[in-house]
Amino acid sequence: MTRIYLFAGETSGDIHGANLIRALREEDPSVECAGVGGRQMADAGMRLDFNLAEHAIMGFVEVVRHLGFIRTLFNDTVARLERERPDCLVVVDYPGFNIRLAREAKRLGIPVVWYISPQVWAWKKGRVKTIAQIVRKMLVILPFEEAIYRNAGVSCEYVGHPLVDHLASLTLTGQYRDGLTIGLLPGSREQEIGRLLGVMIGVARGIRDRYPHARFVVPCVDAERETQVRAMAGDFPLETTVGKSYEVLGGARFCLVASGTATVEAALLGVPMIVMYKVAPVTYALARLLVHVEHIGMVNILAGKRIVPEFIQGAATAESILPEALALLEDGPRRNQMIEDLNKVRVQIGGPGASKRAALAVLAVARDATRG
Repeated sequence: MTRIYLFAGETSGDIHGANLIRALREEDPSVECAGVGGRQMADAGMRLDFNLAEHAIMGFVEVVRHLGFIRTLFNDTVARLERERPDCLVVVDYPGFNIRLAREAKRLGIPVVWYISPQVWAWKKGRVKTIAQIVRKMLVILPFEEAIYRNAGVSCEYVGHPLVDHLASLTLTGQYRDGLTIGLLPGSREQEIGRLLGVMIGVARGIRDRYPHARFVVPCVDAERETQVRAMAGDFPLETTVGKSYEVLGGARFCLVASGTATVEAALLGVPMIVMYKVAPVTYALARLLVHVEHIGMVNILAGKRIVPEFIQGAATAESILPEALALLEDGPRRNQMIEDLNKVRVQIGGPGASKRAALAVLAVARDATRG
């Protein structure tokens, strides 16, 4: 029997971890999965030791505020690894925590597979050397990442993007395709919603002045975030839904999207969008010093140019964003060009099979450890 421990720290990691677990169980029905993640990983068959996806922490300032919680979770997880001795530890993204956890697993003699690479090409490039010392196998989801790790001596495999598999597994009802639906996706964390939703609603008010029949929908990760969204909406006729982000994206003519995984999801579904990004001022100041990329939106990074407008920090105001939003709602050159560019990104991301390829790589490492 193969025993695998997984660690994912946020909503996107929970989704990809869940699909990995399903693929693992398809390849080996006897595999036992336990770990830290979220409800989706639990539903896929993992024993959930802590639901970190519902307590995800983003940004330098936020991490400092929650150091006690983070330290306790780390110590508890290491103690569990030492007690249970799984055949393999799979860490999903979440680099600040997972580099330390992987180092402890290596010390305990537990091989580590890292699924979904930290963005070492954007910041903290020295992490590649650290990862080379502690990770048995790196599984990357972006085609240009493979060479970065192999050049650093890391055993690395490009498996493709798991979102392609996830979207292919869904059956959309089309409930938001009627009329002019505009999606507002301020993120899954309380802090993100608090910083971005007010601006998004400001843009929505301006759009509604031009298109009184438009409907505005916010997909929420859970009931708690839905309550927060409803409170912030006030008297604005905002629709909310829990757990139906792909339904919203699949039916939307246009979306306002927080920088993150949702930009790739929108690209794969061919939805014109504007990307927004706001964090605590101190976090942003530190990020300016540490992060060295021309674009913040993954869809733009993949395209190698700015195909989607980005409004960052102080520039993310309703007054600045509204003209761009109105232009992208109308049939015309701007909208047509973005749809064409998004299609090119979708081709670049590639086809399905990422979860299966990742599962085979994980099982190979785990079984090799068992034989050793």
